[in-house]
Amino acid sequence: MGTSSFAALAGMGMLGLLVMVVGGILLGALVLCLAFRIVVGYMPSYLRSIGVVLLTFVAVVVASVVLGMVLHGGAGGLLSVVVNFLVGAAVINYLLLAQDGNQIGYGKACLVQLVYMVIGFVCALVIGLIMAMVFGAAIFGMH
Repeated sequence: MGTSSFAALAGMGMLGLLVMVVGGILLGALVLCLAFRIVVGYMPSYLRSIGVVLLTFVAVVVASVVLGMVLHGGAGGLLSVVVNFLVGAAVINYLLLAQDGNQIGYGKACLVQLVYMVIGFVCALVIGLIMAMVFGAAIFGMH
């Protein structure tokens, strides 16, 4: 029994998805370290930043599921961004501590989250433009 070509393509797609998720988590933690450095003034532990990114992802997924059950329609999308911001700031406040070991405060955590989201948006825009140019050139046959 041989493996079908569809199964091979599905496996390659799953591998690509796994690489993108792991790469996104690692890049997100690096951007979070940079945003924390900009706002607070020192670089937190990279492993702790990975934990913050993962915990924020889990908390936002849970909150989005709850919002999806409560709200229907277009209002859930905008509210999801607000929930992502607030939950991310709360996780940053609790897990990324100042140099003296105290919490940085929810206001500074909100500022860190805002800088993190802006840097992430700019990175996504740049990556999207690069992908559009690469795949646009490949589709339209430009050399």
